[in-house]
Amino acid sequence: MAQTSLGHRIHRDLYAVTDTHGGRPRSGVWAGLLGGLRQCGARQWAWAFGIASSACVANGHPLGGDGNVEVQLVVDGPLFATDLLDDDGLPSGPRQTPNRTDVVLRMTEDTEVAHGAYVRVHVEPPEALTLGQALDLTAEGALDENDAEPTCSLLDGAFQCRANSEGAARFSISSPADWSGEARVVVSFAAITVPTTVEVLPAGLPEAATNFELIGISDGEEIRPTFLALGCTVDALPEDLGDKWPVGRIRAREVFVRATPPAAAPTVVEHAPVVIESLSGEGALSLDESCEQRTTRLRVLLDEQGESPRFFACFSDVGGDVRFGIQSGQKVVDPGPQITVSAEPRLLRVRVLDGKSMLPQSDFLSDVFEVSAFDVRLLALPVDVDLALQGTEQALVLETNSATTALQGALPVTLAAVPQLPGTTKLVVTPRLLAEPACESPSVTVLEPKF
Repeated sequence: MAQTSLGHRIHRDLYAVTDTHGGRPRSGVWAGLLGGLRQCGARQWAWAFGIASSACVANGHPLGGDGNVEVQLVVDGPLFATDLLDDDGLPSGPRQTPNRTDVVLRMTEDTEVAHGAYVRVHVEPPEALTLGQALDLTAEGALDENDAEPTCSLLDGAFQCRANSEGAARFSISSPADWSGEARVVVSFAAITVPTTVEVLPAGLPEAATNFELIGISDGEEIRPTFLALGCTVDALPEDLGDKWPVGRIRAREVFVRATPPAAAPTVVEHAPVVIESLSGEGALSLDESCEQRTTRLRVLLDEQGESPRFFACFSDVGGDVRFGIQSGQKVVDPGPQITVSAEPRLLRVRVLDGKSMLPQSDFLSDVFEVSAFDVRLLALPVDVDLALQGTEQALVLETNSATTALQGALPVTLAAVPQLPGTTKLVVTPRLLAEPACESPSVTVLEPKF
């Protein structure tokens, strides 16, 4: 029988070792030693000799109990969640930054670079952050020693990072949804865990932002009536005065939101979402001055200067106290501005009292007219009005040239006059200091005395 050479037996029993620098396998004892020295470091001679050397070079080896992992977040500060998701549950639209960052791992074993060692990474809670490949592929630890493959990836259902020849690995974490709070990125190896806390803030302004306010209206401001929808009548009231949001005549104010970023984070205001809400049914918000398309809740984004696009606060004809709430992330304007909105008069009734359409000439005052104003709900409301007579000069002489109509539940305002000279006249009523609309009463005739 031919004798088997010692060299033949040794070559047949050894595993092949992949030299990642040379890019080709080397067989034999010396190839194994050289691979071990180059890939695992001089301190791993014994490991290269006796323990599956191919694991270190080709597939890596688990970081041992004598290993250490330094974790560094590239972004020094919190990340921001989103507040808007699409139909697939993914962030939608421009996002506030930072919402993601690279994480660098530096691995050592017995203070030496742990080239080829791998660790596993997970997030607690899982929904808080998404793990992925490095954002900056040119930075430390992003690629393996051949600059060919990422050092971190999903493998067999677990996210794993393998140290390159410098002992570094790199991956990214991203805020994928509207979850906010304290998350943990946990690196585990050899029954050891290394947790790193990551703060995820709700989308919007951080607490350190200042000068957060709604510009264009101020607390306590009054929105006056326009009288554009005011009609006149001398008869009984109609059943309906129309919509409280009259098309083409809705009162509106142009407004916007602004905020000053923290000095330490001047870029966080850009794309920060702000939610403005009308807390009254008589107030609304719109992107158009006509206010035909209205909502009670509006989301806007701040620009790099900390200002939102212009939009409009809209007010119904019913009026009342209208308050707006403004919130962005950790900032709330509380209380928000409250605006006093005067009811918009819809109808002015000017009538002659029963039995007063014909009056004998006299030197004494007599109640002749009744004046009332009504809102869109047909409720009487106070309106300051100017009074004048039109017709035969001095036929009637009014007791006053101005009046204020009565509230709902009070007696209507009556106006007295002296039927001084024979003739015909009528009362003309206009809102205070306005020429229009002018509402006229039926005519009143003053008769000459009969002897």
